[in-house]
Amino acid sequence: MKVRIRFIKRGPIQYIGHLDLMRYFQKVFRRCGLDVAYSKGFNPHQLLSFASPLGVGLTSIGEYLDATLNSFNIINTANELSITEWISRINEYSNDMVIVTAIIVMPDDIKPSMSLLSAASYIISFSDETLPERITDYFNNTDRITFTKVSKKSTSEIDLKENIFIVTESRDIYDEKMSVIATYDPANEKNYMDYLEINHPLYVMCAAGSSINIKPEMLVEAYMKSTEVSDIEYDIIRLDMFTSGERSYISMAK
Repeated sequence: MKVRIRFIKRGPIQYIGHLDLMRYFQKVFRRCGLDVAYSKGFNPHQLLSFASPLGVGLTSIGEYLDATLNSFNIINTANELSITEWISRINEYSNDMVIVTAIIVMPDDIKPSMSLLSAASYIISFSDETLPERITDYFNNTDRITFTKVSKKSTSEIDLKENIFIVTESRDIYDEKMSVIATYDPANEKNYMDYLEINHPLYVMCAAGSSINIKPEMLVEAYMKSTEVSDIEYDIIRLDMFTSGERSYISMAK
């Protein structure tokens, strides 16, 4: 049985890497008795994988972990719990910095969420109240925004205009545009906004995944380069991740 677990990552735990976060979940699942399946061989491990590991120092209310379960029973018992009961039980054994908000049962033949990822949505929180509108205007009024991506093996140029789908300082405009291009979960975003420290928000939705992975800080860096500003303070919060549907993007929680 394959399940997809959505969770919040916030507070000081945002500064640990994804391998440490994986070990955290392994311990939580063992303690709460979640019947996670293990790999075979000399070094068995829980069958878990992240959709897209979050960068160190970032907060999120839309992280996803794929897990393979043997059952919804508490391990070594015949006590079967509902999904709602499992969410509560996992959170009892976790802390208030990692909070499970949904468990979705997936088809057994589904591909790993990492391979299905095609887009992600974010809030960029600025200390300067004028920046969200200024960056929105910059994005809307620039025909091509070239960002030079440097990796260990190569250097490539990316047109951010082609790969960023929404940039707006308005929550109403964000919801309006998202309702056109995506099947998403606005209730989850609004329910957990209180968990976030947001000053002056800029909403961004962009391409993500193995073929092309746009990070919202690329837009900020491109703006800084175009205006020769170098002292922008901001935080990034990931809202959700999406797969591609026939006509739109679909939240991984759907």
